[in-house]
Amino acid sequence: MTTGNREDYLINILRITEGEGSAKTTELAAFMGVSPASVSEMLKALHSEGLVEYAKYKGVGLTEKGLNYARQIRKKHHIMERFLTDILDVDEETAHNEACKMEHVLSDESAVKICQVIGTDIDCDCQSCADQCKAVSLGGVRITAPLSDIVPGGHGVVSHIRSEDPETVKRLLGMGMVPGREVRMDGEQHGSTVLVHVDGSLVALDKSMASAVFVDASD
Repeated sequence: MTTGNREDYLINILRITEGEGSAKTTELAAFMGVSPASVSEMLKALHSEGLVEYAKYKGVGLTEKGLNYARQIRKKHHIMERFLTDILDVDEETAHNEACKMEHVLSDESAVKICQVIGTDIDCDCQSCADQCKAVSLGGVRITAPLSDIVPGGHGVVSHIRSEDPETVKRLLGMGMVPGREVRMDGEQHGSTVLVHVDGSLVALDKSMASAVFVDASD
């Protein structure tokens, strides 16, 4: 049993049940396009690993362990779809198909870093992330500040980008606003323009773009 095959079953059980109740074996077989006999064999294996609750003729549901596992995989799928469509301009169908492959090999650490880069919206699966980002693990308590709020002369490290506009994210990345990179506000600011030293360059941002960059600030 390959890891990818096992994870496909878990994420599809999640898609059918949304973590509540159970799915019929025949329903899961039809959903995945496999035989009921193959489903039964896999469910027995997943049950032995403590990932599902399964009884013949009664259907299958995810255990807490299995639910967390499945949500991590689904979150990685969402992340890769957003990265491919928003940053690389891949069409949605291709992005979905590629994400189905990448979700099985993307590490938790890399998933969090991609989230920080592309500004992926927090969704219901984030709570099950094995390596939660600050916004989730601290219950939404603000521990970073928008770049637009940093005082002249202040400095820090880019934490993440958050914007609903993919083009804004692309422009910010192109200007060097990459998570983990040090930034320092210029001592002199001019009206609605924010001047920032990053990666050896002085970058000018308007307030709206600067508000999409979040920084772990230092005094």
